Amino acid sequence: MLTKLLPWAFAQPLIGLLSFIFLCLNILLWGVLIHIIALLQTVLNGPSERTKVACESCYRAWVKGCEWWFRCMLGMHWQLDQQLVKRPDTWHLVIANHRSWVDAFVVLMQVQGRMPMPRIFMKDSLAWLPLVGSATKIMGFPQVKRYSKAKIAKYPDLALHDVRATEEACQPLTLQPSTIMTFAEGTRFSARKHRQQASPYKHLLRPKAGGMYRVLKAMPGCFHEVTDLNIVYGDDRNSFWDLLCGQVSAVQVKVRSVKLPDSFKTMSDQVEKQAFYDWFNQYWRDKDRSMSTDVLHWSNVEIQEKEPIKKENGLQNY
Repeated sequence: MLTKLLPWAFAQPLIGLLSFIFLCLNILLWGVLIHIIALLQTVLNGPSERTKVACESCYRAWVKGCEWWFRCMLGMHWQLDQQLVKRPDTWHLVIANHRSWVDAFVVLMQVQGRMPMPRIFMKDSLAWLPLVGSATKIMGFPQVKRYSKAKIAKYPDLALHDVRATEEACQPLTLQPSTIMTFAEGTRFSARKHRQQASPYKHLLRPKAGGMYRVLKAMPGCFHEVTDLNIVYGDDRNSFWDLLCGQVSAVQVKVRSVKLPDSFKTMSDQVEKQAFYDWFNQYWRDKDRSMSTDVLHWSNVEIQEKEPIKKENGLQNY
């Protein structure tokens, strides 16, 4: 384990560099294989069940490789929720809070083996990432743009861009059990963003519910509940560089199932968007309250683990 072989603070940049090299090689290996499979798929005139299974296997292998490095080489053992039921033969809608780039790895470790590997809503600005952007597009990850209200007001047609992109990305996922995953806040939480938004929530930013509304409309009858993930970090060391250096050891995930109202399971044109937004806002308030509970619980666990056991008798002598 690198963190034990190199326990000194001055060695952390070296650990981070080695981790970065490994993750790049891991992406290179499985990303190239996905592109080769996509090329063969084109030559064979269309997708087949075998090529889909092969791409999915590459995706799982990439996650397994990351997990092996984090656990065995960096010694990070995150407290994942083992109560999440294994159900690979149905559709799942996963929503999580968003604090860091580390969140994506935490989510993948939590859900792997328990449900189909998730297709994560991605900003189209991430398409520039070498191999990652094109590989995720090949595998059907919804890629969305973010427009300001002023720009949409000036160019109303832009509002339809994400609608069409979501419909195109979701249509193939209706053919077999799949997982859609999103960070509903749309951006990473920070105290500055929290103030700028005047967010009424303690632990969350204001959610962007439009993406979920479009997914439910594009995949009617597929989802019956939301798999809600609360990701809690024990301290502020949760940046991507902290992850590479093996410093993100205090992570806890709590999973809750939130039933979808019947009217949203088969979203039709008769269902008002505002009704869905009202329900989603209530769900988000409940999530914020559950976050408070999870943060408090995690703080208590951390105190119990870190405080030395005192030998003195703390009881009154009678």
